[in-house]
Amino acid sequence: MKSFKSIVITGASSGIGEALALDYAAPGVALALTGRDAERLRAVADACRARGATVEAGQIDVAERGAMASWLTTFDEAHPVDLVIANAGISVDKKNDSLADFSVLRKTLDVNVGGVLNTIEPLVGRMAGRGRGQIGIVSSLASFIG
Repeated sequence: MKSFKSIVITGASSGIGEALALDYAAPGVALALTGRDAERLRAVADACRARGATVEAGQIDVAERGAMASWLTTFDEAHPVDLVIANAGISVDKKNDSLADFSVLRKTLDVNVGGVLNTIEPLVGRMAGRGRGQIGIVSSLASFIG
């Protein structure tokens, strides 16, 4: 599959997610974009629309399983997803004492691991049922912190 028509990208308000969204944005492509920063997400969505894509942008926390499932299935019903890119991630600052703060570590795992599951779980069965689709998972730099 090289010609994707309905794409989900988490963490799309900056960095790799933003670059992917802009790269895939084209006429006939529907994009579901999530990100934490509403203003930057809006700018990315507008830039993708200017390239001809249909865009649904949502400021949704990937760690919120129910919210993600609802948003993703609604998008999938309107635009059957054929590519999911689970890209959202956060990292701890290894130069401060956040490594001793278990609430920070739990949030990092909730986003970087739970967020991936919350992104692909609502869609994988639907994609399998259609007999098509791909899933990409972007690893976090947090993996380099021991």
